[in-house]
Amino acid sequence: MSIVSSRVSSVSSILKGSGVRSALVNSQKRICFKLPRNLKTVLLNYENGCDRQAYQDMVCILRDSNVKDYELLELLNDLQECMSMLGPLHKLFIEVLLNINWTDRSSEIIASYKKFVEDLTCMHIYHLKLVIDKLIFQFRLVGEGATPWTNGKCPENYKNKISHIHDTLRKFLKIIPMSSDVLVQSLTSLYPHVSEGIVPTQQYLFSLIQILDYAPQLRKDILCLIINRLVALDVSVPPSEIQNCEDDEDMEEDENEAIFKLDDTNIENNSKKSHSTEMKHPGAQMLDVCMEQVLAYVYNCCHVEGQLQIDSLRIIYNDLLYTFERIILTTHASHHVQFIMFYLCSFKLTVAETFIRWLWQKVSNPNVAPIIRQSAVSYIASLLARATYITVGLLQSVLLEMSTWIHSYISSQDSLECANSDVRVHTVFYSVCQAMFYLLAFRHKDIIDGKKHLLFLQGLNLTKIVTCRLNPLKVCQPAVVQNFAAVTRNYQLAYCYTVIERNSRSNLPVLQTTNRFINWLDTFFPFDPYLLVLSGQRITPLYNNSQCTMPNTTDSYVSRSSKSECDEDDFMDESFTSQSLDSQNHFDKFSYSTSPGFIYT
Repeated sequence: MSIVSSRVSSVSSILKGSGVRSALVNSQKRICFKLPRNLKTVLLNYENGCDRQAYQDMVCILRDSNVKDYELLELLNDLQECMSMLGPLHKLFIEVLLNINWTDRSSEIIASYKKFVEDLTCMHIYHLKLVIDKLIFQFRLVGEGATPWTNGKCPENYKNKISHIHDTLRKFLKIIPMSSDVLVQSLTSLYPHVSEGIVPTQQYLFSLIQILDYAPQLRKDILCLIINRLVALDVSVPPSEIQNCEDDEDMEEDENEAIFKLDDTNIENNSKKSHSTEMKHPGAQMLDVCMEQVLAYVYNCCHVEGQLQIDSLRIIYNDLLYTFERIILTTHASHHVQFIMFYLCSFKLTVAETFIRWLWQKVSNPNVAPIIRQSAVSYIASLLARATYITVGLLQSVLLEMSTWIHSYISSQDSLECANSDVRVHTVFYSVCQAMFYLLAFRHKDIIDGKKHLLFLQGLNLTKIVTCRLNPLKVCQPAVVQNFAAVTRNYQLAYCYTVIERNSRSNLPVLQTTNRFINWLDTFFPFDPYLLVLSGQRITPLYNNSQCTMPNTTDSYVSRSSKSECDEDDFMDESFTSQSLDSQNHFDKFSYSTSPGFIYT
């Protein structure tokens, strides 16, 4: 036997006999790299160009290897002694350090890492943008993977992980003045795209709302970011697609039930309930869970242990009104996001009154763009028709204001020798007329309760409106016109059918333009039925969705009694408009939806 073979056999026999060989084979094959001991020397040699290889090896180890806790803790301690050296030259090294997953490690490492990040940004403001970007990016990296949240509730372990990130951001906002602007920029640029899925969006939105708790000075900016992204998602999901998906799902369930009938009805009911908050349309499901988070935040901001806080309500109202004016009011085909204001107004009647007053000032201001004025008046009409918390007194005061404005407009046109016949010149007038007709047809049973209220409607002088030469019955939506005509005939307030028949026989050249305008007006009903399931649980109790048959007509309309009016106005102060709804102010514009809410039978 040769010497080599004897050595191999002896080593093999030794490993086999002692059990070491089997342990080596079964163990994971991993090469462990150790971080350099003298960090300061490595950094100096790199800056001087003496030894760049050791520096590059250290960066590669931090990037590619799973650094153990004791090694990371030792490195963080060494970094404290070299903090003054970590300037722009070491940007790559800093970026690798910031990519380390530190929120899952021991409390000692978490504390040391926070201190390192805080000291780094205070001493080298150059790294602030990079540090904040890396921290914010972990909002959607740390979580429950692709598993959806249960009923929109955030898991506790995710809350614990991101709490460390929020602690660091809170410290930045306190000690670094320019961090606010950098934070808003990073939050905007790193907002998850829709294609990334529901869970990352839920996590990111939850973290944004967490920032509002300790950074109220950023509330307007962050709310604008949230509302802007939700509006973009909302307009990309038409209600028809949501309804079709839900109808298809119901049909599938009915077919399955017809084939497989369960004996235990309790199991069947529980199964339906477990899926009741999930929507089949992916875009609608994402919008639903996001809306639930926003609505929950609005409620929690204004309530402490179920008690309404007026000061908090005033603050959140002003911030949401700011976002509403900048984003929602100017957006076409939004169907759900505007219900944030609908929900906020339900907390106190004076909030709804203030919101309606603000919208009416938009409508009556001739310096505001006509499209904005039309959008505002549609929000007024839709809110008054659909909200159960709107009182009859508020409804009557708005109708009186609309009537006063309409008659004033008609008088101004009658004083002219030749009024402009182009309907586009009078778009705001027709929009206000349609809003008034819509409210009278939608809630006439709430208004007409005794002889006194009937006299109020007679005082609106509806006959003059429908017979004026501007002819609003020809331009307004046919469904609104037909229901309004039935109501006014039933209560002998005006007789519209002569005008309607004359309009139907009219073949003037302006008819084509008028038809285009009619189709355009059809979209202005912003508070049409809310289709989202999870967040809809907050809207449904406040929503007027009942149906009553119209008198002497085949049309139907919605009618429901309102809540009692609040007896005090502690929400209002000098910061709000001091003029009442009975003053000579004007409203704003329309909003966007698919139908006026009338059902044909």
